[in-house]
Parts: sequence; C-alpha cells; structure tokens
Amino acid sequence: MFGVASLIGSKVGGYSADKRGIKYTLVSGMVLHIISLILLSLVGQSIIAVFAILILWSFAAWSSAPAQQFNLVTLVPESSGVMLSLNSSMMQFAMAVGAGIGGLIVNRVSLTSITWFGVIGVLIAIIAVFVMSSMASRHSVVQSVN
Repeated sequence: MFGVASLIGSKVGGYSADKRGIKYTLVSGMVLHIISLILLSLVGQSIIAVFAILILWSFAAWSSAPAQQFNLVTLVPESSGVMLSLNSSMMQFAMAVGAGIGGLIVNRVSLTSITWFGVIGVLIAIIAVFVMSSMASRHSVVQSVN
C-alpha cells in the first residue's frame, strides 16, 4: 500500500505541476506532509490509524518529486540530465543525513518526538520554496530589464 500511495502521489503531483504550477504543487504537498506527520504523532495507539496516515504520508512525500524534477529541467534545459542526477544524489545524501539525525533524536530525546522534528524539516523546505521562488522572480525581472 505504501508503494501504491507513493505512485499515486507522484502521478497527482505531476498533474498538479502541469495544471497548477510548481510552487503550488510543492507547497501543497509539503503542507499535506506536515499534516500527516502531526496526525501520526497523535494516533500512535491505533495500528489501523497509523497505517492509514502512513499511506497519506507516502502520498504527500512523493507528490513533490515531479514538480521538483520539472523545475530543475526548466532551469537549465541543456543540462537536464546533470541536474536530475545531482537532485537524485542530493536526495540520497539527505535521506542518509536525515536517518542519522533521526537516530540521534530517537536516542537522545524520544521516538515519539521524531515526527515533530520531521515537521520542522518540512517547514524549512516550505520556506526554501518561497525564498527560491522570490529569488527566481527577481532574477527574471532583472533579465527582462537588461
């Protein structure tokens, strides 16, 4: 079910990126990601609820991938292969670092706190989307003036 949810999230994310735009898709997927992490921390006693929320989390987590990939390809179309490769490498690196940090958090704080640290990480990513979007807008205005 987890894999099916990620597949559907990826498809919906790609459709949303085409219809609604990159920024909307990234932010809405990450907001859903935050909601699922918060819900996960609140329903820890029910196996069925945890399972359902993990499906929602998988959907949300993978809905951003197509928008991110499309964004990278449009930034430097002539180097799209390199951009996508770097993105994949950075995702793998970030997962490894996140797993290490998560292990430290679980060891030093608690297992139940891990979702809240995940929320903080996703909030940082949302801020990054807005900052990068703002920088891209300013850059395109400067280029159009020149």
